[in-house]
Amino acid sequence: MSPDFSKYNISELQDVITHIDSEAYPDRKREAEKILRCKLNAGEIDDKSINNEIDKRQLGIFLGIVFSLLNLVLLYKPVFENSVLTRSSGVISYSQSSSVFWFYTLLYLFSFLGFTFWVVKLIRSKPSST
Repeated sequence: MSPDFSKYNISELQDVITHIDSEAYPDRKREAEKILRCKLNAGEIDDKSINNEIDKRQLGIFLGIVFSLLNLVLLYKPVFENSVLTRSSGVISYSQSSSVFWFYTLLYLFSFLGFTFWVVKLIRSKPSST
């Protein structure tokens, strides 16, 4: 009794073709190849690859949000408490160096914009429920 390959999706057919014993079951391999060609020619899409792509995109968005939040937390002290710890002399206040203030303020601003960008991207990537 031969399996009904017409019910298999594209990735399952590819797996069958790769792992089938072509010496013991040459007819099954030819049938699986034929059905795979028909499905590919018909433009059928493999659901697993689409889900995998969505998962990768959502992971990237999540990592972007985490990285942006980490930057916001690490830059909080230099921007809002007006001091920066240094290796050599301890603490530099912004009254001593205004360029340090602007540097950290711009970094904080870019981190906040990055965080906002990733959150908006996450909201837009959610599938609609309609």
